[in-house]
Amino acid sequence: MVVELRLRALVAVLAVVGLISACGSSTPTEPPGGLPGIDIEFAMPQAVDQLLALKSAAFSLEHLEGSTVLVPGILMTKVSGEVSIPDRFKVTVEAESEFPKSYLEIRIITIGDTAYMTDIFTGRWNKISAGTLPFNLSGLGQTLAGIIESVQQPRAIRVERLNGIDTVLIKGQIVSNNLSELVPGSAEGFPVELEFWLDRGGLLQQVLIIGRVVATDIPETVRKLTLENINQPVVIEPPSDAPS
Repeated sequence: MVVELRLRALVAVLAVVGLISACGSSTPTEPPGGLPGIDIEFAMPQAVDQLLALKSAAFSLEHLEGSTVLVPGILMTKVSGEVSIPDRFKVTVEAESEFPKSYLEIRIITIGDTAYMTDIFTGRWNKISAGTLPFNLSGLGQTLAGIIESVQQPRAIRVERLNGIDTVLIKGQIVSNNLSELVPGSAEGFPVELEFWLDRGGLLQQVLIIGRVVATDIPETVRKLTLENINQPVVIEPPSDAPS
């Protein structure tokens, strides 16, 4: 009888201690993926699937801090344009020459294995092999899907209204070499912070790439990628005044 009473008393004490602990804690338990109500284990594969199904988009990749060295003395600040998957894109590359200090603009159109690029000085179109370009954006959807798949420790941070679209901000880490298809000259092994926004359907809307990706980057480098007009019709044809 005494043993039974002692056991009941112990159970009662443990129950009270547990209740006090639960009520006294000021920090709610957070789900593994971060934001309550967001299933990160579902959101990430959904984003990858949406990118692999990407047909077309308008995009821009610009520097909020820093720049990318195209060739010694020429710094790229922004590339923007349209892509029609699987084999067409047109872009405008904005750059600066370090000496003399001046603004440069290069336009590129790629259709299959053929590319057209404007001369850096005259602006005239030249016909070149697509393989000679420092980047290939015709597979943009697959490139971005590979980047999202490589994100480590993704966490949903908050819901945001971005350019009139309801999105979820997700943060994670990636290594620089996993960005090589997007950023020409990506180095090996630099730790990079990635922030990206997905809409309710899992479509990628924006990405911030924070940190060194290329060996010549400054530590504070920040690149921003945005996607617009996703899966809307895009017409990309050779320039009318290009050489045959």
